[in-house]
Amino acid sequence: MARLSIHSTLIAVAGSLIALSPIATAQVSATFEFIVDPNTKFTAFSANDISPDGQWIVGGVDTDGDLFADRGFRWDRVNNEFTFIENGGGPFVEAAVSVSDDGSVVLGNLPGEVELEEGTAAIWTDENGWTDLGYLPNAGFCPSRSNGYEISADGTVVVGLSWDGCSGRGFRWTQESGMQELESLAFGANRASLLSADGSIIAGFAQGVFSRTPATWDGTTLVGTLLDPIAEIQGEFQGMSDDGSVLLGSWYLGDPDASYDAVKIVNGVSTRIGAGSLLPGWAGTPMDIADNGTIVGFDRLLGNRRAWIQPNGEGEIFELVAWLNSLGADVPVGTPLRVIQAISADGRYIIGHSGAGTPAWLITLDYENDCPADLTDDGVLNFFDVSAFLGAFSTNDPAADFDDNGVFNFFDVSAFLNAFSAGCP
Repeated sequence: MARLSIHSTLIAVAGSLIALSPIATAQVSATFEFIVDPNTKFTAFSANDISPDGQWIVGGVDTDGDLFADRGFRWDRVNNEFTFIENGGGPFVEAAVSVSDDGSVVLGNLPGEVELEEGTAAIWTDENGWTDLGYLPNAGFCPSRSNGYEISADGTVVVGLSWDGCSGRGFRWTQESGMQELESLAFGANRASLLSADGSIIAGFAQGVFSRTPATWDGTTLVGTLLDPIAEIQGEFQGMSDDGSVLLGSWYLGDPDASYDAVKIVNGVSTRIGAGSLLPGWAGTPMDIADNGTIVGFDRLLGNRRAWIQPNGEGEIFELVAWLNSLGADVPVGTPLRVIQAISADGRYIIGHSGAGTPAWLITLDYENDCPADLTDDGVLNFFDVSAFLGAFSTNDPAADFDDNGVFNFFDVSAFLNAFSAGCP
């Protein structure tokens, strides 16, 4: 049988298995740790972004003992190496908010030469240090000139917030074009908070009729679209899958308690995430999604926060600390887990923080996996495993030699499908 025919057969059969069969998951255990530089013992007080493979983490670190982050850091988790990023900004200017996939470019914010209020978005590299990204032509001190929010996978595109006077404007920055204003939507007060890995999709919010309203922009044309053309939806986009196919937001859906619900949008169709929030009356805030569908976020009510997780993107959401304890994680008693910021693409690493004076933290999920069909090694059998098999099969990668005879043919496909349908113990 030709390989093209084998591919078609595999996709069809595996598609039926995914659609009709419950997918079992492997057993998972969890570990919990505070993020601390092993050499200086300086404590990270914020953890803002993690690379898709979980190697690079960036955030803020306290080096002078005042319980506020005063420098940025980049942590190479694989080699356990911390790099401190000096910006001289004190506790109110975040020096590291996003990181490129290879860890080479860090997005942050610089203070102004005279006042913190004159701060601007900037990128940092080992070779060049800081590069100021500037601000839009009419930007006032509101209180900054510009702020960076997210960087593309290759570190060449940045999105964020600048100003027209003191009316917020989303921007896109590239080396070639500099800082460009995104189309101003609704009633101004726009912000670009999110960026797909390739820079093609931008999301955030604009000022709507009643409050913030969800908005997206095309990363090439800079043309924007409101989720609701008449701008009456109250909420914003706060998370996005790496490829931009899944958007996560928090907005008011008309519930009697007037709270905001966590919402997921796929192919233009929106659904509540779990019950919309962990706690009744609190606002559900989804922040990130892994390739296996796992969604992480937190509830908010006034100044209170409570972190949660929806494993595999299905069913109810669970309070993070209780879920971790059920998996055997040693979370110190009394440690608040308030704000989840991000999850790695493979769903193995989760970062977050809990406020001034409380260390940032890293959660590692270990899958005790004896599922041969789980080629992505994330403890879940789904289309990503089928895709991985197809990729391995087409290149004669040993990972696709399921009958272990050195020959790649239909018998390997059959063995893979049998393993896939058997699920995980």
